[in-house]
Amino acid sequence: MKSDSVRGTAVVTGGAGFIGRRLVQSLLDEGRHVRVVDRRPGAPDGCEHLLADLAEDELTEALRGDVVFHLAGHPGVRGDGVETERKRLHDNVIATERVVGATPKDVPLVFTSSSSVYGGSLGRPCHEDDPLAPRGGYAWSKITAERICRARALAGGLVHTARLFTVVGEGQRPDMALAMWAAAVAGGRPVTVYGNLDRSRDFTDVAQVVAVLIKLSVAPRPTVVNVGTGVGQTVGALLDAIGRQVGRQPQVRLVDAPHQDPYATLADTTRLQSLTRRALRTDLGDVVGRYLADDNSPIRNLIEGQLT
Repeated sequence: MKSDSVRGTAVVTGGAGFIGRRLVQSLLDEGRHVRVVDRRPGAPDGCEHLLADLAEDELTEALRGDVVFHLAGHPGVRGDGVETERKRLHDNVIATERVVGATPKDVPLVFTSSSSVYGGSLGRPCHEDDPLAPRGGYAWSKITAERICRARALAGGLVHTARLFTVVGEGQRPDMALAMWAAAVAGGRPVTVYGNLDRSRDFTDVAQVVAVLIKLSVAPRPTVVNVGTGVGQTVGALLDAIGRQVGRQPQVRLVDAPHQDPYATLADTTRLQSLTRRALRTDLGDVVGRYLADDNSPIRNLIEGQLT
């Protein structure tokens, strides 16, 4: 009988990234053999690491395993222009097409999409069956990648699509809000906030996201599922949590929000709870504390200097 844990070799594309590193470490902690496929170094110690470009290199052997987690992609909802769109096409669409094509139909494939495909919540949580309303090129690239996965599922492939809502935690990329705001507060610099402090997000703890991805990998049928808490928290609440942990009152500079940024995001978690038998919850104070305490945090020394 299949257990709720991944057996054999688990392949993780993008395993050197924010969520990927945490997923790889969790799989290693379970005693799995993990193969990371990424074009940059930085995967956790103890895994097999292949440097490869998913859109260009041969993948048949690289993706040979008992499960494939496809996390690699060009991140960031903001930004446009020819070069940005070229990267999104290359990293999010072509790479996904090749990963899906190289993964045998009977091997579970977990693809990480984004809540950006909804274009924000309009007074109620976003349900997986809602019409999609992308606001920019990043969201469109994720929708296109989802369609590739759906076509494989309709052809008999075991593909699971996880629409992630505003993932936060240790290992955050330096261009993400938690990392940028913590560095600014610690350095005594103003924090740039788009729109106002009442804008809300369904902040989702990276540790819980990883647990859901592993759980999804053993789901018996293809699915599309929101991965969020179903609870909106304001960006002001995140900033307050940072201020408390750093021990400094944040200075705020408000600027106009770009079109790609919705006022609010919120997940309908009915399907998630049915699949995983659990509800997710994000404690912003705990998440910020873990981020600041992380040995790999780029502002660890700065924080320690402020607090001593």
